[in-house]
Amino acid sequence: MNPWRPYPLLRLVFPFLAGITVTLVLPSHSRPDVILSGFFLVMLFLVILIPRSTWNYRYRWASGVSINCFLFLAAISLTQIRFPENDPLFFGNDPDGTFLAVVAEPPSIKPNYFKTILRIQQRRDSGTWKTAGGKALVYLRLNREKPQLQYGDMILLHTSFQKITDNSNPHSFRYAGYLMVKGITHQSFVSAENWTKFSAPSPHFFRRFAFQVRDHLLDILRDNGVRGREFAVASALLLGYVQELDDALRNDYAATGAMHILSVSGMHVGIIYLFLEFLLLFLGRSRMARMLKMVILLLFIWFYTFLTGLSPCVLRAAAMLSLPIIGKALNRPHDMLNILSASLILILIIDPFLIMDIGFQLSYLAIAGIVWLYKPVYGIFTFTSWLPDKVWAILAVSIAAQISTLPISLYNFHQFPNYFMVTNIFVVPLSSLIIYTGILALVLGPVPFISVLAARLLGFLIWLLNSVIHFIEQLPYSTCRGFYPGIFQMLLMYAAIGTGYMMLTTRRAVWILFFLSTLLAFNLSSLYFRAGRLSASRFIVYNAGGNLLYQFSFQDRAVLFYDFYTLPGEGYYQRMEQLAGGELDARGIRLRRFCLDRRDKDKTVIPADFNCLDKAGIFYQFCGRHIGILREKVPKGFHGKFALDYLILSGNPSVSLKEVYEIFHPEVIIMDGTNSGYRLRKWLDEGRMMGIECHSVRQDGAFERDL
Repeated sequence: MNPWRPYPLLRLVFPFLAGITVTLVLPSHSRPDVILSGFFLVMLFLVILIPRSTWNYRYRWASGVSINCFLFLAAISLTQIRFPENDPLFFGNDPDGTFLAVVAEPPSIKPNYFKTILRIQQRRDSGTWKTAGGKALVYLRLNREKPQLQYGDMILLHTSFQKITDNSNPHSFRYAGYLMVKGITHQSFVSAENWTKFSAPSPHFFRRFAFQVRDHLLDILRDNGVRGREFAVASALLLGYVQELDDALRNDYAATGAMHILSVSGMHVGIIYLFLEFLLLFLGRSRMARMLKMVILLLFIWFYTFLTGLSPCVLRAAAMLSLPIIGKALNRPHDMLNILSASLILILIIDPFLIMDIGFQLSYLAIAGIVWLYKPVYGIFTFTSWLPDKVWAILAVSIAAQISTLPISLYNFHQFPNYFMVTNIFVVPLSSLIIYTGILALVLGPVPFISVLAARLLGFLIWLLNSVIHFIEQLPYSTCRGFYPGIFQMLLMYAAIGTGYMMLTTRRAVWILFFLSTLLAFNLSSLYFRAGRLSASRFIVYNAGGNLLYQFSFQDRAVLFYDFYTLPGEGYYQRMEQLAGGELDARGIRLRRFCLDRRDKDKTVIPADFNCLDKAGIFYQFCGRHIGILREKVPKGFHGKFALDYLILSGNPSVSLKEVYEIFHPEVIIMDGTNSGYRLRKWLDEGRMMGIECHSVRQDGAFERDL
């Protein structure tokens, strides 16, 4: 029997995911032609319409190949359509002018401005309003009146939008990519006199109403005495409101493997579903009762999904729960893998870019791991007593989810929580109790005295949860850090998990061979990386904001020169570790030297153990390359040509690119973040006119070169 036969939808997932991934990874000029999708659509109809009796048995595979090709190219077409620049109405094609926009996300209120996402609706062109589309990140400066702004409000603004570029450092969070997943391509800083709240009916009434309900529920918690970190966790855990979470709290939960508690996900939706199922037990088994129960469950689950902001994890959980609820009402059997596949395809049809969202990836992988691995893991031990059996069931779920998400977690977060099993023994039942208590506190909000008692119990439970999390995080060796696998190594880890599962379940010798082969390939790739590192040398100029930070690395050692203008003395090393720590850890560099780049260049000292770097005045020589740093006007006496490979302009020197190029003739001119925006724009324009390669770390991110 074909093992894929019970899972028809699962088979359709792979070509569909492949099409989306290819479109997102390849540059626009390399993507397959969208017209091919129409060709395969015709083929698909021919395969379906022609009776199977006319097909030769030898060519029975043709229909499967046609369907897979169609899904692959249909996914490409669907994804290409969703690229903002492919929309003829995209506002980014002409980003300057007057726009009418709607607030697309609840704004974040800062002391002097609103930070929000605007969906552009119209653009004023030659005195007439024309339809426009696209989303932008906007900072609206406040005036003295500080107007109220909420989701769905209409905004009239005059501004010039700037395209959001990837200005990140190596192995750091790529904010531009994160925004791109959300369809946000441009940003703008708007002064108070250039925007106004426009009186118009909201086009998103239902979602606006959901956010208003959420704000009302948050006020109930505040009014009943839930404060501080207890309020931050309660609002995140119950309603998906994460604005109050501080970095220390996030780090504690991330280091112990409990970060999923702070983001509303499938577990939270499942608990809400069980609570509603319990409340609706009185509905009988008749067809009308089942249909009524189905409608009530779907309404509450999807309203809760809107209430929490339609995050990808909650969307996945709501879609997955909706299918079995409908199937149960209609007395139809269901399979979890088919439901998982159906919800995945449905959500990606709506928004293909969600495939790049790490929360979305972890959510589906965790559920898939639980479905596939829970029973084999749970079957390892058998307990006759109730309590040990329940504890082991929790651990089995945790282990299954951890195995399925381990490779992608190491790839993205570079750490592993060693005590994740201990954490989940306490966190899973405690968080469930917190959710039930929180629901009780919100429902009883208008009732005096009882609501205060429920809120105090909620605050105590969250305090206990935070204390347990912090205690586990403080244990020795609570977290292993420094994992930086590449994409190929991540795929090899998943191949090892898959072949290992098949080896243990089928007990066939061929799977043992495949499993050992994947382990061998993984080890060889690791050895290849380490061997390459022994002969590698790199030069990096980091994007350090308004500061200077550049690095020379050779084999397992590196020296970093810094000159921080905007930080106090005690903040230097912490900031440098944030900027360069990922790169140094990923390269396995343990010997690090941090040196102050003195403005008097003759006093800058190179460590004695870094003898591959030489310095003379404003020049460095490293691995056969010549690098210069110009902080001021060209020194007197520099009349000849100096053959430099790289020249750093730092400290906003009053020079022209023509003058610099005629003297130093650099291969690349690098402009760090200490230069003013005006001078950067002037240099970049001058460089484009002269055909000189220029790199601004403020706009383009860190400058990296392997030497």
